[in-house]
Amino acid sequence: MSLLTALWVVPLAGAVACALSGRAARWTSLAFSLAALALSAAALRPVLASSGAGLALAGGAPGAFGVSYALAADGLSLSLVGLTAFLNLICVAASWDLDVSAGYWACFQALACALCGVFLARDLFLFYIFWEATLIPMFFIIGLWGSDNRRRAALKFFIFTFAGSIFMLLALIAVVVLHQRATGEWTWNLAALRGTDLGPAAPWIFLGLLVGFGVKVPMVPLHTWLPDAHTEAPAAGSVMLAGVMLKMGVYGILRVALPLAPTVAAAWMPLLTLLAAISAVYGALCAMAQTDLKRLVAYSSIAHLGFCLLGVFSGTAQGLAGAALLMINHGITTGALFLLVGFLYERAHKRGLSDFGGLAERAPRLAFFFGFSIMASIGLPGLNGFVGEFLCLSGIWQSSLPIFAVLGVIGVTLAAVYALPAYQAVFWAPEGPGSVSAKVRDLGARESGILWTLCALMLWIGLAPQPWLAALAPSLRGLVR
Repeated sequence: MSLLTALWVVPLAGAVACALSGRAARWTSLAFSLAALALSAAALRPVLASSGAGLALAGGAPGAFGVSYALAADGLSLSLVGLTAFLNLICVAASWDLDVSAGYWACFQALACALCGVFLARDLFLFYIFWEATLIPMFFIIGLWGSDNRRRAALKFFIFTFAGSIFMLLALIAVVVLHQRATGEWTWNLAALRGTDLGPAAPWIFLGLLVGFGVKVPMVPLHTWLPDAHTEAPAAGSVMLAGVMLKMGVYGILRVALPLAPTVAAAWMPLLTLLAAISAVYGALCAMAQTDLKRLVAYSSIAHLGFCLLGVFSGTAQGLAGAALLMINHGITTGALFLLVGFLYERAHKRGLSDFGGLAERAPRLAFFFGFSIMASIGLPGLNGFVGEFLCLSGIWQSSLPIFAVLGVIGVTLAAVYALPAYQAVFWAPEGPGSVSAKVRDLGARESGILWTLCALMLWIGLAPQPWLAALAPSLRGLVR
């Protein structure tokens, strides 16, 4: 078995083993999560050491209608595979004390398997199978182990994302058929399909891909499923949803949509950049209006992914590098924030800003980690959020549409406007008459260890981003050309 195959097969085996393990499922999940992280580190290490130049391949002979087993890995895909394995392990550790069935642990392993498959597949039929497979475990994670309105949120999540996937599938089928008519060859291989003359269908194909990937980002106006899904999902589910699943949309645009229809993408760049800027500003404005901590962090994700899209649609080396790095940074930072909100909810069963006050004195470790993560989220220099956002704004400023950099700066400013008052209200403001702060105990050793790990990564990438940028750069050079 090749290393690339093992990256998705090991979590799949973990899902089966967890389902059969009964009460020992959490230990089984921990073992397979550690194994998956070790495999992803083994795959990523040579890519980092060689500045991203390495490219690993695994393939097989094409079958019916040109479908083949084709996997590939570069700095971009392996970084996201590593992020998936790392956050999956974090979710297992964060959920350790939960009284849940074996299915809970199996769903997280199945989700990790499907996500790794999305980032590794280079046959578009295989890509689509893995893409759709991510919906099933997340649907159950939200619908079975979420909050009071979990079933409605799970159904909304499934309908929105499945509908978007249908548009994507139709667009991919159109590309395959047009390629077959032009060459006489059936293939779903991404490398072979690049350069296919799409003719008059090109705008419609790109639109289908954009809708399919835009729902997952989510790009305004395709975003309405996200706040409900995050609000009702368990904390670990929100970590995987925001930390990795949202990156599928940006990754799909980078890996599939832009290479298959570069001419249409270039022609639509002003409109696409406008939508990205609107997402960044709109998400921040909506976050300002929230009184629920979890919905606030959910809307902040829309704003941050808007920055990612600004970098992508800038068409510049700086912008694309910033977008790729911001995907990694957002997964770490927002994962920490969702965990912190989850730890707070487990103690007080409340998430409203007005439900707390004075927590800095009662729970100083919780206050420290929350404040640290907030600073990384709003882009404080020296922490990981700053580097990606700066490169995205630099890229859009150097593009042919620098006016959108102004909207990006407004979005950065608004991040501080919604995040810092929320932090002040929960941890430093005087307790109100309905405060439940007395119920909140400070973080324990396990919880603190998880957050120390996440905060150390925020600091490391913020102070030394160059190795990550060097690993990502070769993956993006073709898109710049």
